[in-house]
Amino acid sequence: MSSATSARTGDGRHAYDLVVHLVSREFQLRYRRAVFGWLWAIAQPLLRFAVFAYVFTEIIPVGNIPDYPAFLFIGIVVWTWFASGVLSATNSVVVRPDLLLRPRVPRVVAPLVAVLTDMLDFLAALPIIAVFLLFSDGISIYAIGLPVLMALQLVLILGIGLALCSANVYFRDVRLFTEVALMLGFYLTPVFYPRTALPDSVAFFYDWNPVARLLSAYRAILIYHRMPDNGTVAFVAVVSAVALASGLLIYRRACKNFVDEL
Repeated sequence: MSSATSARTGDGRHAYDLVVHLVSREFQLRYRRAVFGWLWAIAQPLLRFAVFAYVFTEIIPVGNIPDYPAFLFIGIVVWTWFASGVLSATNSVVVRPDLLLRPRVPRVVAPLVAVLTDMLDFLAALPIIAVFLLFSDGISIYAIGLPVLMALQLVLILGIGLALCSANVYFRDVRLFTEVALMLGFYLTPVFYPRTALPDSVAFFYDWNPVARLLSAYRAILIYHRMPDNGTVAFVAVVSAVALASGLLIYRRACKNFVDEL
């Protein structure tokens, strides 16, 4: 093995170890001094679930949806990771500029750590999803497709986050715009209602919404015990790959001037 190859391998190992360390540290700091600690990662989606379940079953019924508790909780958890991951990545360089100054640390580490830290909240909620499923029709063999969907969602979030992070360094309005867009996106994505509830006039939001497609794929393997449509998975895979490639291109071009702008 040449010295150049060894150096690249060493740098890659160093970056990997740093990312693992930073994700663990950020997750611990997030719940430091909280009485219930990391249990807040579970409590927050459960509280949202309780409110939405009551509203959309007792006050404004959304119709007869089979296994609605699992349907709703999966929607909340998946959307929460997407929204929090995108927002955290958008603001990652602004809140952690020190990572840009560390030697041998790729500048993409800041948004990557932000997205992976929010993914831990998603992972913490998986046992609760399992409980919901066990109280309905159980967990089927199709659940083995869960890591694939999680990988696609990770790529999608990181790609969008990289592009928005690049813009946010130069224009801090981007973070505020992202918050508003995510708030609106929550209601345009079938988190608490089925796709069939959408009128034809806005159905195209679902057809071109990768998070909506992801939700249908998660629910297919976890609730309905079947493989998601090939077209759905292919659409999400293509959009995620394009988002990551575009995000990396934008980020690499913009990050050269990050230190001066910060």
